[in-house]
Amino acid sequence: RAHFKPSGWRATPQSILAVAVVAADTDAEAEQLALSMDLNRLRRDRGQYLPLPSVEEAEAYPYTDAERASIARNRARLFVGSPATVMAKLEPLIAASQADELMVITAVYDHAARKKSYSLLAEAFGLAKRVAAS
Repeated sequence: RAHFKPSGWRATPQSILAVAVVAADTDAEAEQLALSMDLNRLRRDRGQYLPLPSVEEAEAYPYTDAERASIARNRARLFVGSPATVMAKLEPLIAASQADELMVITAVYDHAARKKSYSLLAEAFGLAKRVAAS
């Protein structure tokens, strides 16, 4: 923002923060759902662009110690947990980045769980009430 130069296209700076989030009713449930993302990331790192694995497939995968370490490093970039846990991790990043918008991806195998993750996050941000009132 400090180096932004107004132009005919945009007079003020605008930023979007893009994050990967898995929200569920509990931290434990979110951690389990995120297993799909963990295995998917390992595969993509190897150039394997397979369909998103189920939680059961991810649980059954024979991870090596190196793969578990890779997952742990990647998890530092993810926001996984209950809505309160996710918000406690997200809010400082949003404040520090001064983001105008937040873009969220939730790459979990179960479609209903993915939709619920988005709904829980919307509720945590107070968006569900605003949409219902419209």
